[in-house]
Amino acid sequence: MGSYTRLDDCLSIRDGHLFIEECDTVDLVRRFGSPLFVFSEDQIRRNVRRFKRAFEAGWPDGPVKILPAAKANWITAIQYILADEDCGCDIYSPGELEIALRAEFNPEFISVNGVPKDEDHIYRCVQAGVRITIDSMEELDVIERAAKELNRTVKVRLRLKPAISGFVHHTDFVSEGLVPTDLAAMVYKGGLTKDQVIALGQRILKMKRVELVGFHQHHGRHHRSIRYWEEQMKAFARDLGEVCQALGGFQPQEIDIGGGFAVPRDPFNAATDYTAPVEFATLHALSRALKPLGDDIRYAVLARLVDTLVSEPNPTPAPSIEEYAEACTRTLRQELPRHGIRTEGLMLQVEPGRAIHGNAGIHLTTVRNIKRITSPIRWTIIVVDTTEFWFTGGRYEHHLHHYLFANKADAPLVGKADIVGRSCYGDRLMPIVRIPEVQVGDILAILDTGAYQEVSMSNFNALPRPAAILVTGDRAEVIRRRERQEEVFLRDIIPSHLQQARGSER
Repeated sequence: MGSYTRLDDCLSIRDGHLFIEECDTVDLVRRFGSPLFVFSEDQIRRNVRRFKRAFEAGWPDGPVKILPAAKANWITAIQYILADEDCGCDIYSPGELEIALRAEFNPEFISVNGVPKDEDHIYRCVQAGVRITIDSMEELDVIERAAKELNRTVKVRLRLKPAISGFVHHTDFVSEGLVPTDLAAMVYKGGLTKDQVIALGQRILKMKRVELVGFHQHHGRHHRSIRYWEEQMKAFARDLGEVCQALGGFQPQEIDIGGGFAVPRDPFNAATDYTAPVEFATLHALSRALKPLGDDIRYAVLARLVDTLVSEPNPTPAPSIEEYAEACTRTLRQELPRHGIRTEGLMLQVEPGRAIHGNAGIHLTTVRNIKRITSPIRWTIIVVDTTEFWFTGGRYEHHLHHYLFANKADAPLVGKADIVGRSCYGDRLMPIVRIPEVQVGDILAILDTGAYQEVSMSNFNALPRPAAILVTGDRAEVIRRRERQEEVFLRDIIPSHLQQARGSER
């Protein structure tokens, strides 16, 4: 029997090859081409069931419903899996609503978030009988009008803006820099202030065709620590108590705590040890200081320093689903009654996105070229056939995913290189990372790419987007086909005067 190493619930190394479930990733590239997004059906189901078990264990007071965020992975086949698991669905756009309805989620548990919602979208929501989470003062009039015209009763929730005062650790959204988390949550566009929620609630309670069933709050992935989630839940309970008291002792039927939970090998947070930007800033300062000594000395010193640089994926795992669930439910059960909110019979809803999909997906890409610079500074550049424009979140926030070479998964790491993509940008997917002996044709596997990456791809450089496949045990099937080159231009329209001018030249 050959060598076998299990990496997690769906990934393993067998005789030097990376497997996802029972499928050899090297064989998947041979069959379906490169680059390739690969998703594990069983891992998605496992993640959903873990969330449900964990939150039900901590919330015996009432029912629990998991509403995975469609934005994280809205491929239709993926949504079918979630509907089959009796999930609800957190949606944001008219397109996501159509996917949720096609997948046949129970409309009672389709939560329509987002700001703004245009009039056509609101009418479609009322017609479909889904939950509308009100996120602006202007929505209510349109909802009431649609309910009257369509002769429907509409169930709504009000989205409260987070108010976790005092949590001054900087947000993990790297694009926000060193902004304190409480301030970052405060200025984000989502949610209404307490005064706005109270004003809307007072109006809704007087309406015949609009029913207020609960409240929603979403903090997002500002910080992955348990303490952050405890502070969130305390603030949410406090604000709910003040709102409900102002509404005459109103008791909600359901509360929704949103999402933002991390996956174990979390690539999305500043906690990832991506040190290259800081190190290059140091290089810049040192280079300026050495300039008077001449290029020979400057490059000699910089070459020694460059040899010390390396970027490492964060080795410290994020808290588990069970730890997040315990912290949230324990805090809510303690704090809600203190602020006058009864928990008996209260439905708890949760909207995980990356925590459902993140570790259920990998991206496979093939080495197409290796460049070696030997003077004045040694540098190795490995060019693969994917691009940062198919990892949109990573492009803007400099995430560093865990990775390995799928056909050399247990090979020792003996060198360092920049792994770059195929676009005309610098496209530094993985700056200064450790590598084994690499050759053209080797296959790089980028882990934890099940959430946001595939659904955020662009056609920069007019590149056709790659395929996505679903693995179920030892079976693999295409769930989103590879884009053809001619399809990249299908939306283009040439004005008639340009066509005529071209015709007259001929």
